[in-house]
Amino acid sequence: MVVNEGSFNVLDWIKARLDHIRPVLPSQIVLTVGLYAFKAMKDSKRFVGDNTSTLLHILHRKEVDLKTIDVDTNSDKIIVLDTVSDPHYWFDLNTHLEENGSLINFLKKRVFSYHQEVVTVGSLSEGVTSGVLPTLSSYLIQEEKSVVMLTVFPSMRHSSDALFNAFSSLGLLLLNEARPIILLDHFYLEAFIGVNKAGGLLVGGDAVNYLAELFLKKKGLIQDLVKLSKSFNVDLFTVLMALGASLEIYGNLRNILDITLEQPLLDFDLSTASMIYVIIKVPLRLKDQLPKGYIELEVNNWLKERANLDAPQICEPIYVEEFGNRIDLVVLVGGFNTEQLFKTINKRISRLSRLIVDQGLYDKEIWRKIENRLVQSQ
Repeated sequence: MVVNEGSFNVLDWIKARLDHIRPVLPSQIVLTVGLYAFKAMKDSKRFVGDNTSTLLHILHRKEVDLKTIDVDTNSDKIIVLDTVSDPHYWFDLNTHLEENGSLINFLKKRVFSYHQEVVTVGSLSEGVTSGVLPTLSSYLIQEEKSVVMLTVFPSMRHSSDALFNAFSSLGLLLLNEARPIILLDHFYLEAFIGVNKAGGLLVGGDAVNYLAELFLKKKGLIQDLVKLSKSFNVDLFTVLMALGASLEIYGNLRNILDITLEQPLLDFDLSTASMIYVIIKVPLRLKDQLPKGYIELEVNNWLKERANLDAPQICEPIYVEEFGNRIDLVVLVGGFNTEQLFKTINKRISRLSRLIVDQGLYDKEIWRKIENRLVQSQ
């Protein structure tokens, strides 16, 4: 076959296109731990037919055997941990995992090198979640993953057992230098009301699902947040948000920012924050009306007016192909003063923690370090 100069070369055409083909691997993964997180995320539509994200659930055998949830234990998306006794307290499961390495073996078969951005979701009041998260976090840090931890924290209305689990697990996470950790008070979370894309109500666990999906919306956002958290030495964050707020109804961005103060997801003082990270999801057709520079200026002026706050502020607009004029605004507040919160919890659980230490159920020195990290270091 003779190919004349200037003629169409089929082999060159094929080679040029093969050179541009890249394997599509899921670079993001969500790991839910425990029953609360499983229920919040199990119906997420984000992962249906999505080849860029993975959803993996970690549960305990007792949660499966009780038949309170419908779980396909044969699915490769489910990790079922098993212990002789039910993990009521964090140290029941944490000690087991540290000794036999079963969780790490599971993770090596499910979490791969191409999973670079990770979101963990769990309620720290649960014995399963509070026991698993420190081991899970340590492994992900060792594997050099960029991890955002979305944690539901018990309110003071919960039992001392729940507060003890959350206090202990959070202390271990901070000792292991896990960051950023986002705290959502369970009581405030269940009272939160937002609007979804379809105009329906978004409440409670739906808000957890929404936040997890939001972090995956823009590739690199998690890596950016982790890097900034380390740079500014900020471990703990909480959330202010307004979901489905109509720009036409509220008039301007400043009014929507004010709405976020009406439904905080933790009791904290905004004026004590040391870092602000704003994620705003805007219909593409409003991009000219809400450009990045304008958003940054409005957020800066709002923080000065409402909290007299002058702290590092990062604004990340996400412009999406959506009809209507509804805006989702999420303000991640980091580095706020937690002294009163943790002192109050420590006082509430002091009798329980002392009894457990005296019985030798967990190491006294570990508990001293946890207390020091959360209370004494304030």
